[in-house]
Amino acid sequence: MTNMSGADNYRSDDDVSKKQLEEFDKLIDDGAILISDSDSSDLDNTEPTTSPSRLIPTSTPVAAESADPLPYPNGVVRLTKTVDSKESPDTITMAELVQRQKVQKVLVTTFVLDMQWLLAHFSGNTKIVVVAHYNPTVESPGVWQTDGGRVTVVRPAFGGLQRPIMHSKIMLLFYADYVRFVASSANLFDVDWTVLQNIVFIQDFPLHGGRQRVSRFGSDLRGALRDLCVPEQVIGQLDDTDFSKAKAHIVTSVPSKLDEGRKHCAKYGVVRLHEVCQKMKGSVDPLDLGSWFNATLYCYGSSMGKLTFSYLRDFYLCALGTSHSEYRRQKSLDTAPAVLAQNVNVGFHTQDQGNQNRFGHIPRECIKFHSTYYFDEQYASSRLYKIEPAVDGVLVHAKVMLARYGEKGSKGWVYLGSHNFTPGAWGYANLGQRMKLRYLNNFEFGVVLPDVSFESWFGRDSVRWNGSGIPLPFKLKWEP
Repeated sequence: MTNMSGADNYRSDDDVSKKQLEEFDKLIDDGAILISDSDSSDLDNTEPTTSPSRLIPTSTPVAAESADPLPYPNGVVRLTKTVDSKESPDTITMAELVQRQKVQKVLVTTFVLDMQWLLAHFSGNTKIVVVAHYNPTVESPGVWQTDGGRVTVVRPAFGGLQRPIMHSKIMLLFYADYVRFVASSANLFDVDWTVLQNIVFIQDFPLHGGRQRVSRFGSDLRGALRDLCVPEQVIGQLDDTDFSKAKAHIVTSVPSKLDEGRKHCAKYGVVRLHEVCQKMKGSVDPLDLGSWFNATLYCYGSSMGKLTFSYLRDFYLCALGTSHSEYRRQKSLDTAPAVLAQNVNVGFHTQDQGNQNRFGHIPRECIKFHSTYYFDEQYASSRLYKIEPAVDGVLVHAKVMLARYGEKGSKGWVYLGSHNFTPGAWGYANLGQRMKLRYLNNFEFGVVLPDVSFESWFGRDSVRWNGSGIPLPFKLKWEP
C-alpha cells in the first residue's frame, strides 16, 4: 500500500454495445481496473446517454444566503454534495454556489450542458454567457443569443483538429460588490452535482472603482477567456476587479493547432505547469531542495490516457519545474523513463467500484479507461493504483494532482480543475533548453495551489492551504 497522501464520451452507447462491455469485463480479473471503451482516442469526451433531466428530478434551487459580503476572500476548496449525503462544511451544491437571489451576471464554460438545468438555478433576469462544447463536423464556431437576449452562447474556434474538446469548467459570478471565481471538474448538468464527486475551487474578489493594477492571475484569466472567444465586453467586466489576494496559479490548455494569433496566454498545458513549478522551486528552502527533487506525484482523473513510461518521466520533470540535465546534477541519477516514472502514481477506480457504485450505470459511464490503452504493452500499468473514494459507493469525477516532498511528504502543491491525466489534456513537451509544447487537443482550465501542507492528526490525514483545509475526493492511501 502506498501512503500519499471517462471523463466526459459523447454518446458512449453509440460506441460501445452492452455485449462489448461484457466481453471486456470477462478479460479483466475481478477487482482489476475499471475499463470503459469509446472511440475517444485519449480526448476525454464522455457523456452519459440518458438525458440528465430524466435522471434525477430537479427541484427549484434555494440559494444559500450569507451575511458576509465576501464569503470566500482567501479561496477555498469544496466537494460537490451528493444527493443522499449529510450536510458538511466541506461540500457545496450548485444552488449554494451561485446564490440565485444575489447574482447579477454569469459566465460559465462546460463540456456537458443541460441548459434547462442551468437556467433553473438563476432568476429570469440574470444575464448568462455560456461557452460550450460542440461538434465541429456539423456545427460552426460563433456567438449568438437566445432566450430573448438573456443567454449568450459561445462556440470557440478549434483550429482544425479532428476531434477537439472544449473541456474547461469555469464560472464567473458577478454580484453587487464582488466577483466569484470558480474552477472545477463539474459539468453543468445534475449528474456531476448530485451523484458524482467533483471538486471546486472558489475565491471571491472585491470590486473597486477604477481600473486595477494588472496581476498575473488577472491577465491569465483574461487570456484564457479570450482563448475561448468570450466577447470583449464580457471580459471587460473584470477591469474593476481586485485580484491582489490571488495565490492560486492558473493553468490552461488550448488545441495546439489553434492559430498563434488566437492564443492569448504565454504558455499552455504541461509547459505552463513547468513554469509554475519552476517558480515554486525557486522559493523552496535550500535545505528542502533535495527532497523537492525526490517528490512523489499522485495523479487522478476520470478519464485515462495513453500513459507510457516516457510520458510519465517527462511529466514528472515538468512537475518539478526542472530539466533532464538539472535533475541529473541534483540527484546524480539517470533520467531513464522507467526510473523517474517510479515517482508517479496514477490513481483510478476498479471494475468492482464501477459496478457497485450506489447510483448505477449513469455515473459509471463517466469514468473512462479505453481497453486498448490498458492492454497495450507500452502502457505503464505498474504505476496504476486503486483509490478509495472519500464517500463510500460514489465514483470520483474530480481531476486532482498532488505533489509531495519534504520530511514524510509534509510539503507540496495541489492541482485541481478540468485536466484529466491524459496527453490530450496536458500535452507533450520537448524538454530541451527551450521547452516546446508538441501537441494539445483540448481546451482545459485549472489552478495550482502552492505551499500546501500534508499532516496527520490522531491517524487522520489533513491537507491545508492558505489557512483552510482542502477536502479531497479520495482517501490519502492508494493501493497498487
